[in-house]
Formats: sequence, structure tokens, C-alpha cells
Amino acid sequence: MIEQEAKGTGNMLCSRKLFDDSEKAYNLTEKEMIKVENICGKLCLIGADDDTLWNTGKYIRRMDERLKKTPHKCDYDVLVYKYGTHFVFPETLIKLLVPGFSKFVMKFIFKSAKEHADECRQTRIDINLKLRKVMREWNNM
Repeated sequence: MIEQEAKGTGNMLCSRKLFDDSEKAYNLTEKEMIKVENICGKLCLIGADDDTLWNTGKYIRRMDERLKKTPHKCDYDVLVYKYGTHFVFPETLIKLLVPGFSKFVMKFIFKSAKEHADECRQTRIDINLKLRKVMREWNNM
């Protein structure tokens, strides 16, 4: 199924349909939910709607709703972007991981990175800036 989905979408990595289909076939119960309300400290939920491995934006929004409805002790930020692919890392980290080749590699693996290269890069830059701010605040606590 993963091979078919990858071939059909033009992505080298793609398994989102597998996760979406399994969620449709089986009603999620409390047992399957991530107990984000048990996290103490700082939590950054970061993802992109164009993630082809799983429905990251949907899952992050689900965790956000859970935190809004459930008492918790964590301070959290939700960063869901339209574009960014599965690799929603800060731009500086991408450059460290794959120096000089990040644009090529991302476009090769993910169709969205090829079609929305500027938007994906802007997402990584924004994540970089926001995580730096979070880290500075965290260090000052």
C-alpha cells in the first residue's frame, strides 16, 4: 500500500493513506490517545499539513483540542503550517543535516517541496525563529 501511494502521489515517501484508512476502519478510543496533558514543562507541537507520512496537522490539532479541554501543567505552542513536508525542522538544522543539498534532497523526496519550495523554506525559517525564542524564554526561567 505504501509503495502504491508513493507511486500514485509522486512522493518518494508516503504512508498517510495507511494511517487515514486505519483510523476510518477503527474508532479511536481514549486508550489510543496521546496523554499530552501529562507532559509537564514546555511543549512545542510542530507539523505541516502537507506531511505525506501521516496527517500531522490533524493530529496536532487533536492534541491542541485535548489540551484545551483537559487540565494540564504544560506550557505549549502549536505551529501547524500549510507547507513544510514531513521534515519540519528549523532551517539551520536542515543545513547541518544535509549541507548544500537540502533543497535538492527535499524536492527529490517530497512533491510538495518541489511544488512549494519557497513556502517550505519559509516554514523552516519561521520554525527556526520561533524555536529560538522558545529556547531563550526557557533558559530564562
